Amino acid sequence: MVRFAGLRGTTFILLDGTELPLVGLGTYGLFTQNDVDVAVDTALSSGYRLFDTANYYQNELELGNAFKVNNLKREDVFIVTKANIRSPKVEENAIAMVEHSLQSLQTDYIDLLLVHYPKDWGKSDKNSRNAEYRMQIYQVFEHYKDKGLVRSIGVSNFEGRHIDELWDKVKHRPTVNQCEFHPHLTRGELREYCNKKNIFFQAHTPLGANSSSLYQDPLIVSMAKKHNATIQQILLAFSYQQGIGIIPKSKDPRRISSNIDFLNVNLSEEEMTQLKGLNKEKRYSDCDGWNVI
Repeated sequence: MVRFAGLRGTTFILLDGTELPLVGLGTYGLFTQNDVDVAVDTALSSGYRLFDTANYYQNELELGNAFKVNNLKREDVFIVTKANIRSPKVEENAIAMVEHSLQSLQTDYIDLLLVHYPKDWGKSDKNSRNAEYRMQIYQVFEHYKDKGLVRSIGVSNFEGRHIDELWDKVKHRPTVNQCEFHPHLTRGELREYCNKKNIFFQAHTPLGANSSSLYQDPLIVSMAKKHNATIQQILLAFSYQQGIGIIPKSKDPRRISSNIDFLNVNLSEEEMTQLKGLNKEKRYSDCDGWNVI
């Protein structure tokens, strides 16, 4: 069976054999059915086949509706969603979130289900039960994988130490770690850890949340001019050429279409080295999982 008809870009085979497209559309901030419809229509016609959502984004139903209207074959798209830890009834709440995702997305299975964050967002980074809660939600995810309702399980915003806690205790090891990544936050140590474990590193916020300090960096601006490309295309090429998955988000159809044209940009080895030199370990999202015990 051929998956992802019309896909632009390459795919990666995860630790458990699941095939995942490297390029996807982030959907955070798409709230209305019209916004989702326009974004999905544009993304599909532009060659995107991976769509990233979350229970927290409150748009899974709208995404499911958009997929249904497009009469897609299920194997032609890759759906990523996430559930976050909600304590103290972690298992009960996780089950409710996964069931809600399956029903809202109107699908028989989720391609990739991620633990959204290494703690309950409403609790302290230093909560002594964080590790216990991570294991509880992960084991719920494993139950759904065993039932065939989830194809692959991963994590988001996790550090290596969080993954180590799970690694030898779980039945299905995490296949993906989705974290913020761009030239100002290159996460070298974490990426090396993931590579050693054969965990696919996927970048959220690959455009740096449109940070002016990133977008106005003279080096990036000059590269964009040299390649007759947008700033966004340079940033996405930087990730993609390192084999990192990317899920840029936008509700502007012109930007959605333009972003994937980063595939026409080929940064030289010297340019890649220069961009890596911009690292400041500076985050532009609200995610700082490294502070969570």
